[in-house]
Amino acid sequence: MTEIGWALPAAIALTGVLAIAAIIVLIVRVRRRTPQAQATAARAVDEAEAALLRLDDAANDLDLAFDAADALPTGDAPADLRRARASALRARDRAFVDVASLRAATVVPTKRRADAERLRAVLEAHLGRIEATREPLEAWSRRHRGPAELIDAARRRRDETVETAGDPGPLVRALSDRFDDEDWRDAAFSARAGIDALAEADAEIALATAHLADTDAVAFHVRRCVDATRRAGRHLHALEDAHRIALQAADNVAAELSAARTELRAATEVATARPEACAPDAAARLREAAHDLEAVSTRADRHPRASVETVARAREMRDELVGEAVSARTRLELARAALPGTLACARAALATAEARTEPLPIDARLRLDAARRELAAARTAIDPAQALANARAAWHAAT
Repeated sequence: MTEIGWALPAAIALTGVLAIAAIIVLIVRVRRRTPQAQATAARAVDEAEAALLRLDDAANDLDLAFDAADALPTGDAPADLRRARASALRARDRAFVDVASLRAATVVPTKRRADAERLRAVLEAHLGRIEATREPLEAWSRRHRGPAELIDAARRRRDETVETAGDPGPLVRALSDRFDDEDWRDAAFSARAGIDALAEADAEIALATAHLADTDAVAFHVRRCVDATRRAGRHLHALEDAHRIALQAADNVAAELSAARTELRAATEVATARPEACAPDAAARLREAAHDLEAVSTRADRHPRASVETVARAREMRDELVGEAVSARTRLELARAALPGTLACARAALATAEARTEPLPIDARLRLDAARRELAAARTAIDPAQALANARAAWHAAT
């Protein structure tokens, strides 16, 4: 009886302690998920993204500084400077992946905030190392590169860009003669932007030459010349891509349309026979997609790129609607058939996005980086279904 009398109060006390502990845990969990905690975490993520924006600009600027100092092709720059440049570019590339992962993470706000603060600190450290590289690079350039040498290097780089790209006029005329403007609008823009950038590079070379006795002025104008030359190279490369993609689309569009018609008919039969295994209204939506194909087929010879994009969208919708209702072997065959056209759409969209001239906000830069990574994964994937998924992800991110 004495033992029972002692155990009962102890049990009541233990129960009370456990209840208090449970309440404390519940309060802590609730507080960690309050709107205030979520807002604090969101601000921390924004600050990490802002740090990435600064790091991206700083890494690009440092790379440009190496190019303007003629420190890249000759290889005579000190090893520590070359390593610093490579480290900055690698850190920037990793940072895009880390920030994208931070955005996609599904964790409690307190952990999200802590992860964001940690990442921002890492990015700020990389920024500091980039800033610390600028002065030694400038000092090395002053010792080893005279004003005339910098101007000659900039002029040589400009001439190499022109020689590599060739005359953009014939490419644009070939497209305009054969296709409607929807299919060569991007090419025309790239041609104009490339020509304008080359004219800007020429003007900067002239200004640098006119101020040959002023070392700082020469460095300033050479840097602007190199920047313009790089932009010209990107635009003229985008023109070549647009020309090649348009001609490839013209060569393939008839076969793509024919194959897609057959595939949509088969998918409609599956959706009609097994509606429970497909998405709602799958048969009706597949018929609409088939109607869209017929509409573009009447002008496919003048709009091959737009027609190939319509085919790619129809195939993607078909896969979403029918899904597992067809056999694994059929899905594999359909993926093989859809992959080339989807890759072409992704390449075209990425080339258009990369040719943009205005400064991009962080959202656009993250999408652009994701598009590059997904396209690279699509090109190296062995499994056609995985390659197709990567190509579609790259296409969506770039557009």
